[in-house]
Amino acid sequence: MLRKKLSFLCFGLLTLAFQNLYCQDSIKVTIPIKLAQADSLFLARNLLLIAEKYNVEASRAQIIQAKLFNNITLSLAQNVYNPETKEWFDLSDAGETSASFQKLFFLAGKRNKRITLADLSYRKEEQHYFDMIRTLKYTLRSDFNNIYYLKQILSVYDKEINSLASMVAVFEKQSERGFISRKEVLRLKSSLFSLESEKNGYITQLIANLADFNLLLQTSNIDYSPQPDSLSEKRISLESVKLQPLIDSASRYRYDLVMANSDLNISQINLKIQKAQAIPDLTLSAGWDRNGSFVHNYNFIGMQIDLPFSNRNQGNIKSAVLNVESNKAILQSTKDNVKSQVIQAYATALATDQLYHQFDVKFVRELDVMNEEMKKNYEKRIIGTVEFLDFYDAYKNNIIQLNNLQNARANAYENLNFCVGKDIITK
Repeated sequence: MLRKKLSFLCFGLLTLAFQNLYCQDSIKVTIPIKLAQADSLFLARNLLLIAEKYNVEASRAQIIQAKLFNNITLSLAQNVYNPETKEWFDLSDAGETSASFQKLFFLAGKRNKRITLADLSYRKEEQHYFDMIRTLKYTLRSDFNNIYYLKQILSVYDKEINSLASMVAVFEKQSERGFISRKEVLRLKSSLFSLESEKNGYITQLIANLADFNLLLQTSNIDYSPQPDSLSEKRISLESVKLQPLIDSASRYRYDLVMANSDLNISQINLKIQKAQAIPDLTLSAGWDRNGSFVHNYNFIGMQIDLPFSNRNQGNIKSAVLNVESNKAILQSTKDNVKSQVIQAYATALATDQLYHQFDVKFVRELDVMNEEMKKNYEKRIIGTVEFLDFYDAYKNNIIQLNNLQNARANAYENLNFCVGKDIITK
C-alpha cells in the first residue's frame, strides 16, 4: 500500500514538472533579430548601462555642489540664570546676550579649481559610460555572430546525424538478415556516436553564447535568433581601409585612452589645488555682545587666518606631483597599447578577409551535390564503408571550416571596430 502511494506521489511530481517545463517553453517566443535591432535593444535595456547613467548624473551633481558658496555661520548666546536679578533667561538690559556672524572666504582661487576638478570628474565618468558601451557592444556582437554560425554548424550535424541514423537503422535490419556484415554496421554506429559527441560540444558553446546574449539584452521570455545581413557581409572589403587613419581614429575615439588623458588632467588640477591649499583661507566675523565685554553693548568686527609657518601642505603637494608623473607614464603606455591593438586587429582582419576571398564557394556547392551522390552510391553498394565515411567526414569538415571562417571574419571586423573605438567596418 505504501509503495503504491509513493509511486502515485512520484508520478504526480513528474507530471507537475513536465507541465512547468511545457508552460515555460510555450511562453518563450523565438524572434529573428538583426544586428542593428540588437544594438538598439541593448542600449535601451541593459541594466549595467542604466546604472552607469545614474553614476554619470550623480557625478554631474557634484559640479552643482562645487559651485555653492559656504553658508554664513550665526552664533547666539544667552545666559541661563542671572544671579544679580535672580531671573532665568534674563533678556533685559541687565542680562547677557550675544550674537555673531562668521563667513569663510577661500583664497588663491580654490573654489574655481574645485569646480574644474568636479567638471573633469564628471567628464571622466561620462567617458567611462561610453567605454562600457564599447566593451559590452563588442561582447554583444561577438555573441550575435557566434550564435548564428554555431546554429549553422549544428544544422550540418543534424543533417549528417539524421542521414547516418537512418542508414544505420536500415543496415541493422540487413545485418540481421545476413546481407551486411556486423563490422560494417558497428563502423557506422561509431561514426554516428562521434558526430553526436562533436555536436554536443557545439551545443555547449551555443548555450553559453545564448546566455550572454540574452543577459546583455535583459530578456528571459524571448529567444532571439540572430540574422546577419549576408549580402552586406559579402560587400565588406578592407581594400579601402588604411592602417594609419585607423590609428589616428583610435587616438580620438578610444574612451579608455581619453580616460587616461582625463586622469592626467585631474591630477594636474589636483596639484594646483594642493598648492593653493598652502595659502590659508580667510574668515571674517561681526557681532554684538550686551554685557560680556569691557563696555556695554559691545560691537565688533574681526578676521581669522592661519599662519603658514609649519604646515604649508608640503606632503600633499609632493604626492600630487608624483601622481602627475605617474599618470603621464600611464597615458603614454595606454597610447602604445592602443596603437599595438589596432595594428594587431587590422592584420588579423586583413588576413582573415584574404583567406575568405580565396575560398571557392562553388566548391561547397559541388560538395553538396557530391555528398548526395556518395550516399546513393553507398546505399547501392557501389562504394565501400571506408570511402563513404572518409568523404562524409571531409564534407562535414569543409562545411564547418567555411562557417568558422565566416564567423572568424565577422568577429575580426568587430574586433577592429572595438580596437579603433568606432564602427569603421559597418554591416
